[in-house]
Amino acid sequence: MVQRREANEKHLVAVLAIAFVLGIAVAAAVFLAWKSGVLAPGFHGALSALVFIVCPPFVLSFAIDQSTNSAMAVALVAGAMIFGNAFLYAGVAAGGYFLVTSTRHKRRS
Repeated sequence: MVQRREANEKHLVAVLAIAFVLGIAVAAAVFLAWKSGVLAPGFHGALSALVFIVCPPFVLSFAIDQSTNSAMAVALVAGAMIFGNAFLYAGVAAGGYFLVTSTRHKRRS
């Protein structure tokens, strides 16, 4: 029983780590696309509106303009977008892991 619990904990940690890194990668790609001008800030384009599905913290693009010269403002928005999306992905993955493991155990009983 103890080995099974340890294996489940290892699987949970792996799922959370993968989801966290995936959230960072997606948000970093969205941020770089936005700063390079490919994405318009906020809801000012069809692609920008679709980006909110994969990166909800992109709403912070309303906070600063693309041409902002303040490195501190850009760093704060980038950090908030990237880590916000990473924790969002990890939270959704934790919820999904809970649902999968709880329904799987009910089927075995």
